[in-house]
Amino acid sequence: MTNPLVEREWLTGDELTAAGSHALADLETKVRAQRRKVTAGISDEEYLATVGILRQMARNLAG
Repeated sequence: MTNPLVEREWLTGDELTAAGSHALADLETKVRAQRRKVTAGISDEEYLATVGILRQMARNLAG
Protein backbone atom coordinates (compact mmCIF):
# COMPACT_ATOMS: atom_id res chain seq x y z
CA MET A 1 0.00 0.00 0.00
CA THR A 2 2.92 2.36 0.54
CA ASN A 3 4.66 1.31 -2.68
CA PRO A 4 3.66 4.46 -4.59
CA LEU A 5 5.18 6.58 -1.80
CA VAL A 6 8.37 4.54 -1.85
CA GLU A 7 8.53 4.76 -5.65
CA ARG A 8 8.27 8.55 -5.45
CA GLU A 9 10.99 8.49 -2.79
CA TRP A 10 8.66 10.09 -0.27
CA LEU A 11 8.93 7.22 2.20
CA THR A 12 11.74 5.03 3.43
CA GLY A 13 10.52 2.28 5.73
CA ASP A 14 8.22 4.07 8.15
CA GLU A 15 9.89 7.47 7.77
CA LEU A 16 9.07 10.36 5.47
CA THR A 17 12.00 11.51 3.39
CA ALA A 18 12.77 15.20 2.86
CA ALA A 19 10.90 14.97 -0.44
CA GLY A 20 7.98 13.31 1.35
CA SER A 21 7.87 16.03 3.98
CA HIS A 22 7.88 18.67 1.25
CA ALA A 23 5.07 16.90 -0.64
CA LEU A 24 3.05 16.62 2.58
CA ALA A 25 3.48 20.33 3.30
CA ASP A 26 2.36 21.17 -0.25
CA LEU A 27 -0.68 18.93 0.13
CA GLU A 28 -1.60 20.47 3.49
CA THR A 29 -1.48 23.93 1.90
CA LYS A 30 -3.76 22.82 -0.94
CA VAL A 31 -6.21 21.15 1.46
CA ARG A 32 -6.40 24.28 3.64
CA ALA A 33 -7.07 26.46 0.58
CA GLN A 34 -9.76 24.10 -0.69
CA ARG A 35 -11.37 23.90 2.76
CA ARG A 36 -11.49 27.72 2.96
CA LYS A 37 -13.10 27.85 -0.49
CA VAL A 38 -15.68 25.17 0.30
CA THR A 39 -16.64 26.63 3.69
CA ALA A 40 -16.73 30.30 2.70
CA GLY A 41 -19.74 31.96 4.29
CA ILE A 42 -20.39 29.03 6.65
CA SER A 43 -19.97 29.63 10.37
CA ASP A 44 -18.08 27.20 12.58
CA GLU A 45 -21.38 26.23 14.19
CA GLU A 46 -23.00 25.48 10.84
CA TYR A 47 -19.98 23.47 9.74
CA LEU A 48 -19.96 21.38 12.92
CA ALA A 49 -23.71 20.78 12.69
CA THR A 50 -23.35 19.64 9.07
CA VAL A 51 -20.51 17.29 9.92
CA GLY A 52 -22.58 15.84 12.76
CA ILE A 53 -25.52 15.25 10.45
CA LEU A 54 -23.32 13.61 7.81
CA ARG A 55 -21.75 11.34 10.45
CA GLN A 56 -25.19 10.23 11.59
CA MET A 57 -26.23 9.55 8.01
CA ALA A 58 -23.10 7.43 7.51
CA ARG A 59 -23.88 5.48 10.69
CA ASN A 60 -27.42 4.93 9.45
CA LEU A 61 -26.11 3.51 6.19
CA ALA A 62 -23.61 1.27 7.98
CA GLY A 63 -26.39 -0.43 9.79
